[in-house]
Amino acid sequence: MRARIMLDNAPFGPDELQIARTAFDGAWEQIAARYDPNYVEAARERLAKIIASLVADTKDPAEIQAIAVQEMTKGD
Repeated sequence: MRARIMLDNAPFGPDELQIARTAFDGAWEQIAARYDPNYVEAARERLAKIIASLVADTKDPAEIQAIAVQEMTKGD
């Protein structure tokens, strides 16, 4: 799964990496059913990029998750 590798390779310390993983897993759980199996990997990569960009602004996984879900579902 490339999305997990993207997060693991981001320039995060151990605490930030755990925050990003927690936010990613929670967000993906909320939105996974929206995606056709052919587009799951692309959606997961987009979600990982969004989450990685948010970790610098907040260390609250729930807040990161909520913002990421909102971004991923814009226009739905």
